[in-house]
Amino acid sequence: MSNLKELKKEHKKIENIIRKATKKRLNDRASDSWKNLRELKKLKLQIKDKINQLKH
Repeated sequence: MSNLKELKKEHKKIENIIRKATKKRLNDRASDSWKNLRELKKLKLQIKDKINQLKH
């Protein structure tokens, strides 16, 4: 169960980073910021998939 809690904490942490990066992206339209945001979202989805697998 602790592994599940750790994954949830990591998911929330990445979600906060994505939120900040999205705000930054409103002003900074460089391709680097887009790539960074895309990678963060992919990582968030991977963690979410792991959480869902552990729940079932």
